[in-house]
Amino acid sequence: MSAALLPLVALAACGSERSLGEAAATSYDGPLTLAEGEGRHPRAGAARDVVQCDAWGTGGAFHGDVYAEGATSDTPGGAVETAHSEGLWSMPRDLAVAAESDDRVLYVAEVAGRAKAALVVHDGEGSDGAGGDGWYVESWAVCDVVELPTDFVEELGYEVWTDAAGRIVPTRRLEVFRGAEHCDWQDMTFLSLGRWDDQAPTFVRDPDPDPYLRRYLAEPYLPHTTLPPDAVDTGFRRGQARLWLAPDRSRAYVGTAPDDVEMWPRLVERLGCE
Repeated sequence: MSAALLPLVALAACGSERSLGEAAATSYDGPLTLAEGEGRHPRAGAARDVVQCDAWGTGGAFHGDVYAEGATSDTPGGAVETAHSEGLWSMPRDLAVAAESDDRVLYVAEVAGRAKAALVVHDGEGSDGAGGDGWYVESWAVCDVVELPTDFVEELGYEVWTDAAGRIVPTRRLEVFRGAEHCDWQDMTFLSLGRWDDQAPTFVRDPDPDPYLRRYLAEPYLPHTTLPPDAVDTGFRRGQARLWLAPDRSRAYVGTAPDDVEMWPRLVERLGCE
């Protein structure tokens, strides 16, 4: 089993009710639609120009004349719910209205007054297979998942870490997430240094290791040990907890005091499950 490590945890927010329709703290007066290829991230359409990201996440847009990529809905809010049911799990459940026109509505999720997720729904033509004319998601954009509202991030199973200056560390540098429930890994925590780098080390907190998974770990997890004197402080923090690494990055140490830290072993092989 050498599939890619799966960072998509049990999507706890999938069944959650959404809050839609309240006015956003900050309105948006920019265009709600852009021609294909325009905008700061062409593949995300007008929504990309709405979000204010410290680190970009992902997004998409539909640029055709007749929508056939999913189902249309009778209302703007219905289009958001439909998109969520069709797999747009990375969009926070609580969205506010930042702009409206006759045939478009802009929904956003804000953190400290800044839009971190944006979704534009459009009332347009739909194919017979989509349910005919109606509302659908025309463009959407989401910042790095750790910039989204904290409760939503935690529901998805990600952990928010900061650097020594108190800035949120983007997942391209440090990605920490709970294991997937469908793999029965929900008691495991994965810590990866460099999300987009296949050579980046990944460490595992595994309090109750499955015998089958032990062969993927360089050594057993230790819930209590003393920090070695040559351990390197990464500067990364989560509350009072700190992250240190062995000089050769073979081990990760997590804790609040050097005389009692957890040792997280390194994966020796990429791990995934169906």
